[in-house]
Amino acid sequence: MSVLEVRRETFDSVQEDWERLLVETPDSSPFASAAWQQTWWQIFGGDADLKLLSVRQDGDVKGLAPFMRRGSEVSFLGESDLVDYHHFLHSGIDDSAFYGSVFEHLAQVDSWSSLRLTSVPEWSAAYTAVPEAARAVGWNVDETFEEVSPGIELPDTWDEYVSGLSKKNRHELRRKLRRLERSAEINHVELSTADDVAANLDDFVRLHRMSTPGKAEFMTDQREEFFRTVVVKLAAEGISRLYFLEVDGERAATSICFVHGGSQMVYNSGYDPGQRALSVGLINHAFCIKIAIENGIRYFDFLRGNEPYKYHLGAHDRSLYNLVVTRP
Repeated sequence: MSVLEVRRETFDSVQEDWERLLVETPDSSPFASAAWQQTWWQIFGGDADLKLLSVRQDGDVKGLAPFMRRGSEVSFLGESDLVDYHHFLHSGIDDSAFYGSVFEHLAQVDSWSSLRLTSVPEWSAAYTAVPEAARAVGWNVDETFEEVSPGIELPDTWDEYVSGLSKKNRHELRRKLRRLERSAEINHVELSTADDVAANLDDFVRLHRMSTPGKAEFMTDQREEFFRTVVVKLAAEGISRLYFLEVDGERAATSICFVHGGSQMVYNSGYDPGQRALSVGLINHAFCIKIAIENGIRYFDFLRGNEPYKYHLGAHDRSLYNLVVTRP
């Protein structure tokens, strides 16, 4: 068997391999895309040192570990305020070979004392493979629960989805839909091209900021720059979707979703508090679920957070974990 080699890379040196690995890695997401990672790095990287590692076999890139270093701490690129899932990417080699190579390389680097891996999904290979590889070289691993990430296994039809809700949630969804339809003329808009998404992001940002004081505080100018850049880049790759629920011709609720690998992910959303009585936020999400079902999507992912509306629409929890690796 050929020896695996770990190299330090730049974004340009592994661009094509990165996109290939994103498709070939079964538990990946748009958060692991080159577009996402490079945009985050350009806007938020600051004084960090890029530690983008490849695992190669006979010169071919078999995997990527997207790290950065600040001081003595190594971590994934991106923080949990903007990145819901963190991933390693690899294909064509097994988990033990990939993670073993990464940790054998890190063992030779003396300038770090801890490796902080946040937002690791419980269903990812990294969740079990990282502790095994770290302990194999004699390091300590501390695992802590970070957050839930609710989602819905989608059936084949909208009627099946509604019928599968609990009696209370089914009744409430139907009641809210009827009330809105009786109260106003409604229209649900889906935008997916880069040009259409870019041209309508002002309304998304406006509705997001006006939703709650917390969202207004969250959407700083720097985060707005990130949103506008990365969402349009992903739209050009066929991943982004921008939705609006219009009530009597006025945009009352919005959401940005990503479609990837059979899943649709709700990245962020907003609504007009003046329309709260009509449940416009929840109904916008319900219409997004309906479109996802019609498009053959198998999993509707609300991403991190335990907001009640997710469970009213039938979501069930999955978990995210923090893994902190330290030298003994």
